[in-house]
Amino acid sequence: MTGAVSGRRLAVVGPTFFSYTQAIVAEFQRRGVSIVATFDEKHSNRVHDKILYRLGLAHHRLSALPRHLRAVTDGIIAASATDVLLVGVEVIDRAFVERLVQRDIRVHFYTWDGTANKDRFLSYLDLLSSRATFDPSDAARHAMAYVPLFAEAVFDERRHVSAPSRDLDVGFCGTVHSSRADIVTALMDVERPRPLRLQLMLYYHSRRLFALKALVSASAKRLLPQISDRSFSKEAIAAMFARSRYILDVPHPGQAGMTARTFEALLAGARLLTFGPAARTLLPDSFADRIATVTDAMELGRIDFDVAAPLPPLTDGQRYFLSIERFVDQLLTLMMPDPED
Repeated sequence: MTGAVSGRRLAVVGPTFFSYTQAIVAEFQRRGVSIVATFDEKHSNRVHDKILYRLGLAHHRLSALPRHLRAVTDGIIAASATDVLLVGVEVIDRAFVERLVQRDIRVHFYTWDGTANKDRFLSYLDLLSSRATFDPSDAARHAMAYVPLFAEAVFDERRHVSAPSRDLDVGFCGTVHSSRADIVTALMDVERPRPLRLQLMLYYHSRRLFALKALVSASAKRLLPQISDRSFSKEAIAAMFARSRYILDVPHPGQAGMTARTFEALLAGARLLTFGPAARTLLPDSFADRIATVTDAMELGRIDFDVAAPLPPLTDGQRYFLSIERFVDQLLTLMMPDPED
């Protein structure tokens, strides 16, 4: 792969409010890939603008987005990039990709969303030099490579040997969207001889908007006092995972790929308590005894959280599968195939 990397100049476009983009860039740099520029695909991450993006109202004629995307392509061209990686993007359009391809710049794509949630990339799929997704169903449907997500090294169980020995039964960290409020409150209400020891790190981009949800949702009303509109640090999340016997994972509705939480929970040495049925089939068999799947909130009450024995340390093979190193290895193979192969 060294020969393929040599001479390539990579620009990366993705959401800056997700730490995943920065982690991917850092791992590329560690491999010797020349990162000449990074850009946020969105012109603003203010709450008001995030709402417009979420409602699909950012592409109108008076929006700042078209000017911003033009400025991004100008920046990529000025940086003399040979390759561009679009990672986790949702607002990039065909005109953006066409302009780069016309300059003989190779454009690559990776998404951690399914087409059921964000499908704008389908309009420019034919222009891409490589394309990959975390969703195996989309991979088969749209002739994309299947590349599962990853966990960053901060979650590695070996970094938290001084943490209290799994003194929490269940931990959960995530944005409280869709059905998550109902699921979290169902977990809080599980009847058992000893109350569950829970730690909840609940995020929503606006407490005011969540308060409006609380007017019509009893579950949201109960969770409102615990909602934060500031994101949690990776270090704080990893520390909580290291103390938890189970980590609750609730994918987006209709999502077929494994979430980042899947990888983070397992790398932290915890068991995965997931509403994503794909985890059992998509993870290697060696993880089978570390996964508990549920299909609805009522099943939470049937899990015996006390019976699970301590887990052995992860093997090197398990750790590699969960890691950003494996993830970037796969992307590099797709993006920069060695001429000697």
